[in-house]
Amino acid sequence: MVATVHDVAQKAQVSVGTVSRYLNGYQLRESNRGRVERAIVELGFKSNIFARGLKRKRSMAIAVVTPDFDMFSTSITTAIEQILEQEHYSLIICDYQRDKDALKRKLMFLQDRYIDGVILFPSNLAASSKDVIQKYLAKKIPIVLVDHTIPGIETDAVIIDNANVSFRAIEELIRHNHRQIAIINGRRDSLVCQERLQGYYNAMQTYGLPIQQEWIAWGDFTQYGGYHAVKALMALPERPTAIYATNYTMTVGAVLALQEMHIAIPDHVSLVGFDRFESVEIIEPPLTMVEQPLNLIAQNAAHLILKRIRGEYSDFATTIKLNTKMVIGESVKNI
Repeated sequence: MVATVHDVAQKAQVSVGTVSRYLNGYQLRESNRGRVERAIVELGFKSNIFARGLKRKRSMAIAVVTPDFDMFSTSITTAIEQILEQEHYSLIICDYQRDKDALKRKLMFLQDRYIDGVILFPSNLAASSKDVIQKYLAKKIPIVLVDHTIPGIETDAVIIDNANVSFRAIEELIRHNHRQIAIINGRRDSLVCQERLQGYYNAMQTYGLPIQQEWIAWGDFTQYGGYHAVKALMALPERPTAIYATNYTMTVGAVLALQEMHIAIPDHVSLVGFDRFESVEIIEPPLTMVEQPLNLIAQNAAHLILKRIRGEYSDFATTIKLNTKMVIGESVKNI
């Protein structure tokens, strides 16, 4: 079986990010560099990439560019790699640390590496890289966007129906007779967040419920942000009876804040969280969560990039919008 970045990381006992940084020319600590190089040699990782490239006049490498190595992007990237390695492709994995200038540098760097395609998690920072992205597309180097589209860029994308996700989450709370419902959203300038907020508005308006601006909190997609958002919400004169957190790390932050304040879930406040990763199973009580179809996102992104690399453009540009699943736990109380 072809060695992957994950195999190298496991053998070298380092993270996937460390291996990717080595492959992208970054300096590592001497001990890490030595382990990575030994693992690459033992697994034949480099020779596999270049041998395939020479035979097929391709690099046989696809780049995955993510804003960070969080659980969401890592889970999808792992699934993408499993699919692409069956087609004898290897991944070059880059993170741009949520820095728009770093994203542009990474894309320009990859262009010089003659990669066959890019799967990009663009977040809200890709607007400043439109010129580089357009150069890729003009050269028929396919780009598939994941989780987020880029206004003004016509290319393939795999996203979820964010507005519908939020509508259903709020509707679940309304079904349990909640009327005072808060949302902890990510970033104001994120298209994904705007769509999730719109779903919140749509649900509240559909059911004729009041919307109070102080119940709309912003957590920057971080655990710290979710923690402080809950602290602020629970300090309001009129507390919400239910909270909807729109990503995993903010959900964890919300739980930690409620536990610290001895506010019981769901007896004192109900909670709907987002992204059901394995670690959420240790939280008590079991949370009602929005679960994204991570494997399906990966499958669609991988199949689209392979299709474009093979020169099949009859349905370009395709946007695949996927639905989520509501996993019912014990964190929502009927009032």
